[in-house]
Parts: sequence; C-alpha cells; structure tokens
Amino acid sequence: MEIRVVLVEPEHEGNIGLIARAMKNFGYSDLWLVSPKAELGFEARALASHAKDLLARARVVTSLEEALRNCNYTVATTAIVARSPSNLGRRSLDLKEFAHKAASMNGRAALLFGRESKGLTNEEITKCDLVMTIPASSSYLTLNVAMAVAITLYEIRATQGKGLAHSERASRESREILLKMFEELARRVCLPEYRIPLAKRALNNVISRSLISKRETSLIVGVMRRAAERLR
Repeated sequence: MEIRVVLVEPEHEGNIGLIARAMKNFGYSDLWLVSPKAELGFEARALASHAKDLLARARVVTSLEEALRNCNYTVATTAIVARSPSNLGRRSLDLKEFAHKAASMNGRAALLFGRESKGLTNEEITKCDLVMTIPASSSYLTLNVAMAVAITLYEIRATQGKGLAHSERASRESREILLKMFEELARRVCLPEYRIPLAKRALNNVISRSLISKRETSLIVGVMRRAAERLR
C-alpha cells in the first residue's frame, strides 16, 4: 500500500516541516498541500531537518480533487466522530482498525488531515471512502496535526506485512459502478428521492470498510444489473 499524505489548507509552516520529518522517519514521501495558508520558509525547513528534500518535492494544488487523483482509497481523519447512528458521514474506524485494513489494501491511499483551526469540513469528509480517528481523552480529543500524522504513519508502518492474504481489491472505478447501479436500482423500486443519497452513503461505508474485492464487486453488480433490467 502506497500512502499519500494530504494536508488541507495547512496554517502553520512549522507543522508542515514536522510532518515532512515524520514522513521520512517512517519511509513515506508523497506529500500534497491543498491551498496552504503558510509559506514554506525557514521554520518549515528547520523543523523538517533531514527531510528538507521531501519538503521541496511537496505538491501544492488548489483543489482537493487534484490531491485525490489516482488514489484507490481516500481516508479522512477527524477527532469528531458520529454520536448518532444517522450521521453516516462520520462513521469512523479507530486508527488500529484502519492500520490493520491498510496492511491488506493494494494501490494508493490518500490520508487527509485538516486545518489546525477547524479540521476537515463535512463536505470534504463525504468525498472520502473511509473516516479514521485516533482515540484520545474525552477531555481533549484534538491532536496537533503533526502529532496526528506521526502517530498514524507509525501505526501503519507497524502493521505492514501483517495483513492476511487477499484477493485483488476492487478499483475505485469498480466501486463507483457498483454505487451507480445501486442508485439506479433504488430509483426503479421508487425509493423516495431524499433517501437515495443516504442509502448510497450507507452502502459506500460498508464496501469501503470491508475492502471489497474485484470478484465480489463484479458478482454484486451483475445481480443488480439483472434486477434493474427485470424492473423496466
């Protein structure tokens, strides 16, 4: 599994430097910055220490869509988890659960870390396949972003090689076809329009957490396609 670290509108150059250093510590080098609010100046380079080269290669883009391009999985990180079963957008895995799943993923996963002041927006989170959180004290849930990146990369690195043998995972395109077929089927059975996005989100949560295989996706799409044809 390749890891891409995506910082959304980072506000402090020191944190960017520390994140570059942590990435190099754990053997990762794919750093993307979405509309950074801080310049990469002396402080960033000083705190990056021996990871100045990684900092110099960081990709700066203006949209989240650009940063997520060519990624098989996208993972939002947040300290704010769902308190209600109806909040499907923030149903999360804790870090250890995610790290064990990452050990059996293939392709590239983008890990999104939000702004120091307010994290990721709900809209940004809904663009991701998975939501991950680092368990912390209920008296102070929010970690410094550089610390969060370091802990996350450590946990992923520690579980590498421990994943079970697995079938080829479904590509993002295959998963999108499955969701489109599900949406078509939902409309054919006259599911109320307002419930369709919720149902799609629920299915997306299930298939993302299960790391559905290429074969499983193909079989389910085949059944849905036949059901949709019968309902014409």
